[in-house]
Amino acid sequence: MDILSAITWHHLAFLFALAFIAIFRQPLSELIRRTTRIGKDGLSAGPAGPAPDAQREKFDPEAVQQLLDVIGNSIVITDIEGRVRTELKEKGLSAEGDTIKVLIRHLAGTKLLLSFEQIHNLIFGSQIFLLKKLNEVAGQGRPFSFVCSHIDHVKTLYPDELGEWSFDQYLEFMFSRLLIVRHGDQIHITNLGVEYLTWLARNGRSENNPL
Repeated sequence: MDILSAITWHHLAFLFALAFIAIFRQPLSELIRRTTRIGKDGLSAGPAGPAPDAQREKFDPEAVQQLLDVIGNSIVITDIEGRVRTELKEKGLSAEGDTIKVLIRHLAGTKLLLSFEQIHNLIFGSQIFLLKKLNEVAGQGRPFSFVCSHIDHVKTLYPDELGEWSFDQYLEFMFSRLLIVRHGDQIHITNLGVEYLTWLARNGRSENNPL
């Protein structure tokens, strides 16, 4: 996912435009092909007919895979792709075909990048430190008492800013952004939390955020 560091809002707008063209290309092309007259009352179109085989979408499988590999794949990317496909199908739109497959992968990568940027703009440095401690025991988790001890220590370091915060207030952001999850008395880092830490390291982003 190295490309994530290079994606900007302009790329996002371009991807959405490409997605629109890919999804509606066939019906728009068919409408243009059938148009016989344009007047003040709108378009007049002839009867629909089958599209010639020569104009059907054809892709080189290797080229498709290369475009997919630009973004890479992971559990989080796959989850985002699944949600995008579900949203398209719920709206009666096509979610099939190589073009859409590639665009959905790129859109998933862009959505993940934006999520990481938003998280990094708001997360405390001490919360990043906690994430790293949870990542050391990924799959096993840390006892809630360990997390509480960490929060107590942070509150002593920043008494004016966080002295009155409860444990729930401190952890709310991390829970709401799906960076951590609680199972019984254990606090675990999520797949998204692991990928966020990977993104920090790959892109040289600072871990020394305020607080």
